[in-house]
Amino acid sequence: MPLERELKFSVLDAYVPSLSELRAALGPTPFDADAAPVEEIEDRYYDDDADSLRNAGLALRRRRLGERAWAALKSAGETDAALHRREELEISMDGSAEEPGWPDAILERLKAVVDPAELRPRVDLATTRVLFRIRRGDEEIAQLGFDAVSARTPGSERSAFFDEVEIEACEGADLADLERIAEAIDGLVRLTPNPVNKLERAAALLLMATW
Repeated sequence: MPLERELKFSVLDAYVPSLSELRAALGPTPFDADAAPVEEIEDRYYDDDADSLRNAGLALRRRRLGERAWAALKSAGETDAALHRREELEISMDGSAEEPGWPDAILERLKAVVDPAELRPRVDLATTRVLFRIRRGDEEIAQLGFDAVSARTPGSERSAFFDEVEIEACEGADLADLERIAEAIDGLVRLTPNPVNKLERAAALLLMATW
């Protein structure tokens, strides 16, 4: 599966810098930024009652963004403070995103660890993402997202809210590029390295909501 590389940070509030503020912060670096449309992302994660996917270090997701939809299977991968490296198989499901059914490439991998018929929705995430494209000259090297996340347990009143910043590497970017971008942003928004992914954080907060 392709390798996803990104830095993840927790933030204390939902402040998002303007494009002019971001460009000024990046001024001493070789990078510049362009604003991208705000994204409203709907994610639903699946597992069986025995948490077979989680126990195998996998996460299964359906994502909707406007009229587009994808299925994704992700590994737990490796984390080092803010750095996350993990394999991700993501396949477009445009026109066929309704339950049931998964793309064949994902289904074959699922069958090794879980009975697909036993999968059910476990966590819903709704994310408002303010997105910037970070480039060096004309080359896009990273996507910078300021995420306001609402988490919910399907069929339940339990909910949780949190804010994150993600810097995801594009092809050709290296870790030093991501770290330099993060250092620049930290002057605008205090970034705290986050060693867990959105699903893990949401699951933990939703569990706390039952106490």
